[in-house]
Amino acid sequence: MRSISDQEFLVDENKVWFTGGYWPEGVPHQLKDVEDVKILPLWDYFIDAANTYETWDQDSCIFAYGPYIERVKLKTLFDYARRFGTFLYDTLGIRKGDVVAIDLPNSINFVVAYMGCQYIGAIAQGINPTYKPMELLHSLTMTKAKVLVLMDMLYIAGPNTILPKSSVKFLIPSNFVDFLTADEAIIEKLGIPSAKGKIPDETEHYKVYWMQKIIKETEPKEIKVEINPWTDPAVYLMTGGTTGLPKVARLSHSNLSANLNMAKDWTKLKAGMITIGSIPFFHSFGLTCVMNAALGLGMVMLLFPKPPTDDVLCETINKLDAPEGIMYTGVEMLFKRLTDFIHEMGVEEFKKKYDFWEKLRYATQGAGPLHSYVKDPFEEIFCSIRSGYGLTETSPMQSIAPFWGPTKAGKLGLPIPGADWAIFPSDNFEAGPICDGTKELGGFGVENTGEICCAGPHIMLGYLGEQKEQEDNLKFWGGKRWLLTGDIGFMDDHGWVEIRDRKKSLIKVSGHSVFPKEVEELMGNHPAIDEVAVAGLPDDQTGEKVKAWITLKQGYKVGKNIEIEDIKNWCLENMAKWKSPRLIEVVRKLPVSMTGKVQRRELQEKDIDKMKSGKEIKG
Repeated sequence: MRSISDQEFLVDENKVWFTGGYWPEGVPHQLKDVEDVKILPLWDYFIDAANTYETWDQDSCIFAYGPYIERVKLKTLFDYARRFGTFLYDTLGIRKGDVVAIDLPNSINFVVAYMGCQYIGAIAQGINPTYKPMELLHSLTMTKAKVLVLMDMLYIAGPNTILPKSSVKFLIPSNFVDFLTADEAIIEKLGIPSAKGKIPDETEHYKVYWMQKIIKETEPKEIKVEINPWTDPAVYLMTGGTTGLPKVARLSHSNLSANLNMAKDWTKLKAGMITIGSIPFFHSFGLTCVMNAALGLGMVMLLFPKPPTDDVLCETINKLDAPEGIMYTGVEMLFKRLTDFIHEMGVEEFKKKYDFWEKLRYATQGAGPLHSYVKDPFEEIFCSIRSGYGLTETSPMQSIAPFWGPTKAGKLGLPIPGADWAIFPSDNFEAGPICDGTKELGGFGVENTGEICCAGPHIMLGYLGEQKEQEDNLKFWGGKRWLLTGDIGFMDDHGWVEIRDRKKSLIKVSGHSVFPKEVEELMGNHPAIDEVAVAGLPDDQTGEKVKAWITLKQGYKVGKNIEIEDIKNWCLENMAKWKSPRLIEVVRKLPVSMTGKVQRRELQEKDIDKMKSGKEIKG
């Protein structure tokens, strides 16, 4: 069995991020030198962590539903998971490698289903609960899932019509109340919707078993499964991949446990620290940085079924003791809205009413760029916020800006211990790296822009059933297996990488390369603009033209105190003509995914469809 000391996983000690003066003091360069690193099946990894940090009697999950808070101790959580895993194994005949799709919001229910899968070696597939029926069918078909665990109300919304077309043989409906210990009067007051009575016990296509009954009536058994952490998948996650097309990323037990170890010394996280879980667990960001981090590093996850309003978040934090502090892992939009909420209230009034600002020790941002107009106001109130970079395919943590010591704004941070990266030509990987982080090769600076490629033990096994995708996106060079990320960027001479944009997002205007992220960053400095998204549209004269969709700050209104032409002229004064948007449309809000990432493509495709049908587009 391979180990983290394999040559493929060692990073050249001459890389400039080690020697350039920015590497955090006391953090090992190599994963093999991180203390207590163990590459284990996830279930064993979580058991080992509980023994190491002595957290069996500690709260592990704190679930917040409106004003109600439910606490679950770690030993209770493991008991629930053993019961669930035993039922899958004994009653349903699920074995190692079988797929269990989990279509749930963040909740105790999700954690129990996920851990139950790890107990018996089943593969947990995260499903977005907002999927429409055909999206769900596509996901289930790709993975050939045998079991679907879902919130009971979601069944009524469409799965009842698509499940007969899938490979699902067992349906396990669940509800938030399944794990609530409050009396009936309190639960009734919460008004949690339920679909009990509307779901049949059995159909000709699948049998139905309720999660609440499974946990209550199943006696946990000792089940031993032989798992190779390096080769056996633990999780299947849907991803747009590096090309934007839906794929299934296969993440191994070692991918996920190694990724936690890689970040452990970087962040100096402490057992008992509370980590806020509002980013979804069906996404690798929430799965690793919140759920796995809590289970594998002795932390406590504060769960919300969806990102709460800022007043609810702050009121919930007020109710919690947090002697080890709180970590908030989120996307830029969450931090911006929190800051806007505070400024509307007034900073001093906020600090009198809430103690969030005192309890927050770490803030990490990912799943997109962190703009200075979000970062700076947040840090004036709270702690420093550090940006991370990664993809589903990297489990997901590849780099994080150091939490202490010098840093650089607008960069992707430095690769965490055991992670490597390099810049390759975006159209010719086989030519070798433009910049590999060594002074011998050089290639630093924006003039050496190319595709960001990553290597290390956290790189996925591959995409499910996509041989061509493996060949296109996972390639060998210099004795290492590299993931071609599809992100375009460059490296400076200290090893910091700056992302320009996605390869597929690049806009070509009369031969010029326009990076939407750069235009968004510049437009974010306009005094009237609140949020902005930029994409390219077809144009007969220039190939493509730049369009910006914007929301306006409170107090601004087109035709009253601002005009679109004023913003266009401001853009022409502050950026090159070919970068400046030819079209600008004011929208009420920008579309975002459940992870908070702005959906540029949704805006772009709507306009392209209008253009194809001869309709006029705004701007």
